[in-house]
Amino acid sequence: MRFKLLATAALAAAFLVQTAHAQAVMNVPTGGDGAKPVPQKPVADPDDTPEEIAKDAQRDLKDTRFYNKPGATRAQYDADWQDCRLIARGSRTPAGTVPYYYNPAVVSPVAAGVGGLFGSLIGSAIAQGAQRRENRRACLLIKGWRLVEVPNATAARVATMTDDQRSDYFNSIVGAETVDGAITERKSFELAADPNLKLDAPLAGTGALWLGKNVDPKTPFALAPEEGAIVFGFRRPDEGSAGRSGSVAVTRYDANVRDLLYRPKDWKKTGDKTTYSLLAKSKDKKAAYEVQVLRVTPGDYVLSGSAVGNLLITNSFCFGAPTFHVGPGETLYVGDFVPYLSAKMTNGERLNAIAWASHIEDARGVLAGSQGALASALKPAVLRDRATYACSAIVMDRWDLPGVEDLPELPPQPAEAPAPAPVVAAPATR
Repeated sequence: MRFKLLATAALAAAFLVQTAHAQAVMNVPTGGDGAKPVPQKPVADPDDTPEEIAKDAQRDLKDTRFYNKPGATRAQYDADWQDCRLIARGSRTPAGTVPYYYNPAVVSPVAAGVGGLFGSLIGSAIAQGAQRRENRRACLLIKGWRLVEVPNATAARVATMTDDQRSDYFNSIVGAETVDGAITERKSFELAADPNLKLDAPLAGTGALWLGKNVDPKTPFALAPEEGAIVFGFRRPDEGSAGRSGSVAVTRYDANVRDLLYRPKDWKKTGDKTTYSLLAKSKDKKAAYEVQVLRVTPGDYVLSGSAVGNLLITNSFCFGAPTFHVGPGETLYVGDFVPYLSAKMTNGERLNAIAWASHIEDARGVLAGSQGALASALKPAVLRDRATYACSAIVMDRWDLPGVEDLPELPPQPAEAPAPAPVVAAPATR
């Protein structure tokens, strides 16, 4: 069984914006009607000296808690903390590049500030210190750091230290092999198996097929030249998913620079028909199984966010998302998605997430009922983990698929050649 959790946005944030906009929107760096693209920023603030970075990173080294990675140095912690700060505020991608949406010549206001009030709420939430801290914390945990909450006695002892003693203490404790306290860490990004989650249970009844708005599923489906199709299944195999709905965001990706591709400002003028983003959203929550076929232009895509119920997508898997390539004429099965909203787990906790499972034969069987040629053409998408891109959502996270190879790392960029020395003319002689 292959399955995977798509972590959803914080429910409180999603409920906040649910009434602000009727359409689900994702990846919004800033908002407001008529919003201008975010101005260009350098990858790093040239005013951030090592001393200033160390002072800022000290914010998360406190009497009561600190970050730790066995074998690491304080300098490594400072560097990762600064990197995560830049990522959390949107001025650096996890790959270390300047985000596309900082370039006013590339991204339109549609991409830089979608959805009026909704966009404003997203922008405000990102700007809030509390949410930035949460995303910075998520980044550090994803980078392998552990958050340690120390016992009260230790916290009291650290509180009495002088500045020099505290500095020596944290310089040693950030890389200590063993630490005393409650540890929060992230070693896996997969949904833990639970007897209440029956992702491989046989389907009950026939599945429903959706080919597009107001399209009869019996109408012969044909791809246009330079067009492909992706197939999503929404599966409800157990009590926790019955009657639930959900959505998954799909966004165009540039694997060469590790960032999302946004719609250009002049797309109407140039007649650009490229698929930049789309939403796979369940249509019939009463159906045990529904299959959707979505037309796309060829290229690379990532599964960039998700939501359960009718909530808006306010999260992003910018620290690592599944990516796949669609070629001309291809019909690719991406997977089955199982929506859980307040589903009771055996440990008593409630699950709010979309799980992923692979059941291509079930999807092919639904297609075969009225779209035989489509069923014959269906093949699994070749998925790759760890596609990173600019973080521009309320909640920033990572999603890995089990047993899937990582996207190859970018080759080192060649160093810029030094500028040639100016040619100085010899003084004229008489």
